[in-house]
Amino acid sequence: LQRLLVVGNAPLHRDRHQLPSKNVMGQMGYYCTDIDTPVFADLFDELRMDATLIQAAVQSATTVGCAAYVQVTHPGHHAAADSFGGYCYVNHVAAMAKILPQQKVAILDVDYHVGNGTASIFYDNPSVFVVSIHCDPDFEYPFHSGFADQRGEGDAEGTTLHLPLQPGADWSSYSNALQKGLEAITSFGAQSLIISLGLDTYEKDPVTLECAGFVLKGD
Repeated sequence: LQRLLVVGNAPLHRDRHQLPSKNVMGQMGYYCTDIDTPVFADLFDELRMDATLIQAAVQSATTVGCAAYVQVTHPGHHAAADSFGGYCYVNHVAAMAKILPQQKVAILDVDYHVGNGTASIFYDNPSVFVVSIHCDPDFEYPFHSGFADQRGEGDAEGTTLHLPLQPGADWSSYSNALQKGLEAITSFGAQSLIISLGLDTYEKDPVTLECAGFVLKGD
């Protein structure tokens, strides 16, 4: 059998002649970046539930002054303001950062894949500092974002910190990147910290085993 190369992710390059039509298929093709993030019947109800959880977590963290853990039905860090993909429909950490009352917010993304949607949303926002530790996009999804020289723009230049690591990264290299990210967050003077938690950096994660993967252990 002949081997096929199927594109798993495509960045959106739109020109002024492209518009989302009224047809649902036209809108899907306009906003979706891959073929792995379908729209289904119960999606709206699930995302509304996620939004309720996010609001409750912010209220708890700001009124009680404690850390809040939120387990939503769908991940969010690949979703941008004008696109969705990578199993992500709505960017929950971005929503949380926008409704937090603190003026300076930091987001630390520790998923194996870059939080490209999160970085995109705040790329020109100097009040939100985005740090992402992830596999180098030259090797791993989403392939078009997460490079070290992407640092923000305008007044927000320097408030995006991408820390790409090579495939096979162990705790030694990962902990160095984590320390660098935490020091940068401290220097930024963040008043609130949101952790975008992905556990696919684990050495036996079934998804990353198909690709490159890190070798972080649980001990």
